[in-house]
Amino acid sequence: MSFFKHKVLFRCDAADIPEIGTGHLYRCLVIAQLLKGKFRLKNKDIAFLVKSKNHYKKSLKILSFYKFKVIKIKDSKLKPNSIEEANYLLKHPSKLLILDRLGKSNLDFFNLIKNSFKKKVIIDDSSKIRRYFDLSLNPLIQNVVKFKNSYIGFNYLILPTLFIKKKFRVSKNNIFLFFGGYDKKNITINVIKILNTIPYKINMFVQNNLKKKIKEISSKNNIFFFNHKNYLSTIRSSNIAITAGGMGLFDALYLNKKILCIPQYKHQEINAKRVYAKKAINLIKIEDKNFKNKFRKLFLKIYKSKMKEKKLANIQKKIIDLSKLRKTSKLIFSLYEKSKY
Repeated sequence: MSFFKHKVLFRCDAADIPEIGTGHLYRCLVIAQLLKGKFRLKNKDIAFLVKSKNHYKKSLKILSFYKFKVIKIKDSKLKPNSIEEANYLLKHPSKLLILDRLGKSNLDFFNLIKNSFKKKVIIDDSSKIRRYFDLSLNPLIQNVVKFKNSYIGFNYLILPTLFIKKKFRVSKNNIFLFFGGYDKKNITINVIKILNTIPYKINMFVQNNLKKKIKEISSKNNIFFFNHKNYLSTIRSSNIAITAGGMGLFDALYLNKKILCIPQYKHQEINAKRVYAKKAINLIKIEDKNFKNKFRKLFLKIYKSKMKEKKLANIQKKIIDLSKLRKTSKLIFSLYEKSKY
């Protein structure tokens, strides 16, 4: 009987908590689907170890739409990279372990888990302990030390948009609003209210978990709701994407959208500034003085802009290069191959 319980184990979370949201879980689901397709894995071969109580119930809701194995951590206060978390992982030895979360790992944690997994991947960790993993990816947290096993920068993003074709019909009046799985600063509501003052009738697309809040707003514009199933088709058909600086920003870049970015967190602001410096997006902070008027003017400028789509797309393609993104998948595929023996 094999020592390993799973071929692939993911440790990540989704929650209505700042800087967690849903991006880590969706990124892992993309990797899971890629591995399943490439190596013809069965759903039972892939497991997700996630927190399941209180604010973390969102993980279970998202995973319920997939058929991968789910292992629940009932302690919602469990600290990442702790001895307690290591003990959870030790109960589920696997050929390949993928850890995806912000923060800093530590040597005690690594030494405890290292022999229970043939190969280990860590994503967007900022510690020097990354050097001991077989693969370290830092597409979003880039201010880290470079090691032989580490790959840093936007070229190593893992995006759900990789699954869709880029040729599609776009409606000028379709506006996509997305500020992550948890809109801490209530940016969506603020933006909807401002867009109600512009002299055009538009179609606003908003995530469905905000439906109750938005129904309380009187709007002259059409408001439609999307969920994770039609997220990709919604952003694809939109002319303008108004997003935070997380994964949604890079999905919009890949699809060559006109983008107005309003970061929620410091690491998002850092990444947004990197992209803004290349003239690929427009950037504004909700904390800016006179935000309402600034946003309104900027939106109208983008909406009426006649900037050639090819010119914008060429700028954005230099940031999100499909051929380089595919290399990230190959790095993970190679590691999984090695974990089999």
